[in-house]
Amino acid sequence: MPKTTFNAFQQRTVSSQAAKFISTFKGFDIPNFIPITNKMILRMRKQFQDGEDKVELDLIKRHHLKIEPVTYNNVPGLKITPENVIAGQGAIVNIHGGGFIMGTARDRNGLLAATETHLPVYSVNYTLSPEAAAPIALEEAQNFYAGVVNELGEQPVRVMGSSAGSTIAASMLVRAHAAGLKMPQVAILFCPALDISGDGDSTVFDSRRDAMSVHLSMRLAKTYIDKKDPHDPNLSPMYAEIGAWFPATYMTTGTRDMMISNVLRFTDKLKKANVPVGSTIKDGMWHGFTWEETLPEAIETRQDAWQFMAEHV
Repeated sequence: MPKTTFNAFQQRTVSSQAAKFISTFKGFDIPNFIPITNKMILRMRKQFQDGEDKVELDLIKRHHLKIEPVTYNNVPGLKITPENVIAGQGAIVNIHGGGFIMGTARDRNGLLAATETHLPVYSVNYTLSPEAAAPIALEEAQNFYAGVVNELGEQPVRVMGSSAGSTIAASMLVRAHAAGLKMPQVAILFCPALDISGDGDSTVFDSRRDAMSVHLSMRLAKTYIDKKDPHDPNLSPMYAEIGAWFPATYMTTGTRDMMISNVLRFTDKLKKANVPVGSTIKDGMWHGFTWEETLPEAIETRQDAWQFMAEHV
């Protein structure tokens, strides 16, 4: 993230915590002349998870979260139960992010959702790429969702996804509707990647401003896309047929997020389908900022999302 893109005028509109991150963060990319191998991806995944393990375990300990392994329709996941759980009010089904190649069901957004909403969170451990290309993760998420819905019965269901998890979540809802499954009352999509083709203005103008490398993200997504057309609705829900049956949806993004165009375009799509939609666009925020527990902008954004969720259940 070049420091030339963050001057005094920009610093005045973000929190001091955000300003420090933007000023000091060093981006990472892999040039085209270096091939991305499966071995390299697995090494990146391990390095990422080694760092996340410490943060996640600390969150679990401090907030007294109960973590239980669960399996629905042969798909593994976790049930995350907060200490002061609200009983009988349903749950959240969470689909974690990680660029399709990393992350687990124990992701920060899922842990924070349980902590802050006091609702149980059912989080799916879908098969990552390159071990499995699309639509395997999508099918697993749908099967997991169907199992949770069946267990909850008449209780309300919410679906949540982050980044690549939002890609899977939105596509899953389209497939679930086609399969006649019960729709959730609300969907929360954090920094959603709803078009993984690379189309859109923000993948260009935020390509050197985001904390994530657009170039690297697109290269890694190819392991998930494989040889399929990225405009396929199963891969990019931006191109799916959406009707009024789609759940009320809340999306979050920031002006540095390479996916901000996705949020704007999908908002238009949902409005045309008469779907209740809300969004938060935070000045100066980057892709995935909502998982930062103490970042003021992230706290405000998550609270707005939980409020929207409460209003539509």
